[in-house]
Parts: sequence; structure tokens; C-alpha cells
Amino acid sequence: MKQNKDLKLQRIVMEVFGGCNYTCQMCPQSNPGRGKNFTRKMPLREFERILDMIVPKYGKPIINLEGSGEPTMAKDLDLYVKAVKDRGLKCYMYCNGAKLNGEFMKKVIDAGIDFIRFSIIGYNKDKYKEWMNIDNFSLIINNILEASKYIQETKSNCKLATYHLVTDNSNLKYEVDQYKLNVINKTNVLSYIWKMHNWSGNYENKNARKKTERRSCGRPNAPELTVRAGGNINRTAAVVPCCQTLGPPNEAKSILGHLDKNTFEEVYFGEKFQELRKAHDEKDFDKIDYCKDCDFLYDDPEVLIWSNDPEARPHHMLGTDESFTLTDYSLNKLS
Repeated sequence: MKQNKDLKLQRIVMEVFGGCNYTCQMCPQSNPGRGKNFTRKMPLREFERILDMIVPKYGKPIINLEGSGEPTMAKDLDLYVKAVKDRGLKCYMYCNGAKLNGEFMKKVIDAGIDFIRFSIIGYNKDKYKEWMNIDNFSLIINNILEASKYIQETKSNCKLATYHLVTDNSNLKYEVDQYKLNVINKTNVLSYIWKMHNWSGNYENKNARKKTERRSCGRPNAPELTVRAGGNINRTAAVVPCCQTLGPPNEAKSILGHLDKNTFEEVYFGEKFQELRKAHDEKDFDKIDYCKDCDFLYDDPEVLIWSNDPEARPHHMLGTDESFTLTDYSLNKLS
């Protein structure tokens, strides 16, 4: 991809905090565990500098405070939300929600956040504890209800949602029905139920997606960016292809550059990113260690099991333009 003055990014995934307060069974964040260089907090000044490096020159993308760490571990999270909103951008956040209550929750919502998604893997208290390794099911339900009440009281535009990964493909209907009963009916928020994925091959997925002929997931050529809080030793703001390259060995291998000392152009149009795009364009996935075993390369049409969001569809990123889907970039449309 040549440097493109007309490039308009749709989404930037910005990791505020690389560590996590959970040890979920299926997540490489805890098993095998991220290196300490990746579990740091991104300084607010660095966060703002990166935003200003890209916006508005390369559009006004949605900013997703996700990455692969837990954003609510940052005590001043509201300042990061405010930084996004001060630049006229939409701010989304994916979290486990254990800390999102009380005054902390109110400050985040008052800062203007647009969308908060709670990860609830497990369709009841016992399953939640089994998969997320903590007995917080009731706490999370209560936190959602508390946030919903505050949103109504303050007339905030923030939307809430839950997210679930199917834990048993052989019993889909039962699992979906139980999730509706124990989560959706109690919280009355948007919900998304997906098949489990394998984090670029770092997790042995027993609930695998359907294996088809491999094709590009679209991410290398899509107008989006994923930025880690940490990176290599003594570096921050590592750019990686997507949030799936989590934990050793793939996370370090997948670093395409760092925005702490390099410009956006040097990384996004740089040699490593170009090599990745070329491999995807030519379907030479075995050439890329952190891509070759990723199940996002399989086009499973049933990957989105259920949602009560009428706009939800498998390859569309929440908050982006309706016309934007990752599969549109399976071939290099931006060259």
C-alpha cells in the first residue's frame, strides 16, 4: 500500500491499560500470560499525542478503548474518554465491568462515552465462574443495572451491551436460551453471542469455527489501526495487525512498529505492514507466524450466533459506517 492522502480510518483500537484483573480460561492474557512489557498503562499524554497525529488528517475514526487489556484498570479512565470526545470522536469501550460502578462509573459516563460492552462469558453464575475464574456474575449484572439507571437519570446517550462467546457448540440452542434468560432478560441491553475464536492460534479452541478454505480476514488492508499500551522493551504504543495476536509468542512477533517514536505514516505504510498485506493478498498465510493458525482466516457464516441488535452482522465493526465490513478488504482495495 502506497501512502494514501485520501485514507480515512474507520476505527482505532487504543489500549489504555495492558493488564487485566481477570484470569479467564480461554484468554491468552492470563494463559500463557502477557509479557510485562505489554501490561503497562499508556500515559495520557501519549494517548492524546497519538490521536493528534492521526486526527483529523486521516479522518475521524471511532476510538475503541479495548486492545486486549482491561481499560477500567486505569483509575483516570474518564480523562481518556474526555480526550476522545474533545476531538469530536465516538468513544467505545469493551470491558469485564467488575470495576464499573459507583462514582467511577458515573465519571466515565459523564465524560461522554458512547458505548460500553460488558464481557459475560458464561450463561449463568456457575458457567461464568468456570470460564472467567471469578464469582462475579451477580456483580456484573448489578453493575449493568446501576449504569442503565444512571444513564436514564442523566439522559446520557451511552448505550450498553453484553458479549458472550459460546462455550459448547454442540448445545447452542440451550446456551443461547439460558443467556437470554439469565443475562439479557435481566439487563435489557444489546447483546452479541459469538462462536469462540483461537486468538491467532494461541488458544486451543475446543469450540472451533467451521474450517473452510483460508482467505484474508481483511484486517491488514482495512482502514483501521490497533495500538497496544506497551510493546518491546522500553517502548510503548506498539502497532499490531489486530487484537487477536495476544500473548506469547505471537504478540511480540506481530509488532509492526511503535508510535512512541515513529510517525503514523512510517508504521502504517512501512515495510512490515506492507509484507503482511502482501502475504494476505497472495494468501501466503504460512509466511506469517502470527496469522497462519488464526481461525479468523476461515469464513464461517454462522460465527455470529445471535444478537438483538438489528445492525449486527459478522464482519461489521461496531460503531463504524454501515458500509464498512472487513471482508470488503480481503483483497487490497486501498492500493
